[in-house]
Amino acid sequence: MKRLFSLLMLFIGLNSFGQNSEVINKLFKTKIKANVTINDTINLDNFKELVIIPGGHFRKELEKINYFSQIMTFEEFQKEIKKGGFDVSKYNINTKEGAEFIFKDYKKFIFVAQTLSNTDKDTRQIIIVDPSKGKVFEVEGKLKTNVIGISAGTTYMPEEMNNAMLNELVNYIRTNSKTYK
Repeated sequence: MKRLFSLLMLFIGLNSFGQNSEVINKLFKTKIKANVTINDTINLDNFKELVIIPGGHFRKELEKINYFSQIMTFEEFQKEIKKGGFDVSKYNINTKEGAEFIFKDYKKFIFVAQTLSNTDKDTRQIIIVDPSKGKVFEVEGKLKTNVIGISAGTTYMPEEMNNAMLNELVNYIRTNSKTYK
């Protein structure tokens, strides 16, 4: 009887203090959660082949997510368009019309970018833009301001908040992809 009671207590303890499945699924370490403001459903697998990132600011993080086959900056993609013999004035990735032409005539892709909020200068966002539909995902995080020292008054994104935003991006990919694990 004592042995059965001990096994029962061990089982209860493991269930109570074991790792939460949400913690296991996090790719970037953080204890906080970011605020998702747009979460439209799309079939991300249609865009898996190519993601365009302005400036290449978080290429390493997207590589760590390991979902997109190819990650390119605007400049890298513009060079590829030239190599393909496309008219760069018509197929200009920097214009809405050019992006739509590229999307229709060349290759499906999405934009993933880190931007500052238009409404709150202390908020940074990670967004996904489908050129045919517009913004389909947006997650926000608050910037912090240094108050002490030489760098007083400068703003920065705390690593934990950045990681929380990236985890929401991963959750969006998991939800909208049948192939991502």
